[in-house]
Amino acid sequence: MTTRAEPWTPPSGRSAQLQPAGKAWDAVRVPHLLGKRALESLGDATGAVIENPYDKVLYWLITPGTAEQYDIDWPPGVEVWGTTAFIEVPPVDCRKGPGVRWRVPPRDQHLTDPAALLAALKTATREALGPREEAPR
Repeated sequence: MTTRAEPWTPPSGRSAQLQPAGKAWDAVRVPHLLGKRALESLGDATGAVIENPYDKVLYWLITPGTAEQYDIDWPPGVEVWGTTAFIEVPPVDCRKGPGVRWRVPPRDQHLTDPAALLAALKTATREALGPREEAPR
């Protein structure tokens, strides 16, 4: 069950900050190649996206509480982080450089719809890996 997002603004200044997931957002951690395809597929429907070039991952910010929804079948390699996680969040203006930065900077609505992100990630997975058999439930 999702919860209501608390008000949030990214850090100001020059340094990234570790911020807790599960309050203003949960985070979806996606391998870079899969994330790049999903980002193209989402287009303007995406919210803010953090890029960590060291770990070669992208993080989407989604509705808090989504990580606790165990019925969501995320593609392989995708992790959803909630209340037990901290994410390195870049300063609001950081879009370049060697460290953690905004791939898509936060706008009025920084959250991405989890259902839209899931659909884009499943499409990206099929494109990258080919069709996959569904696991029996």
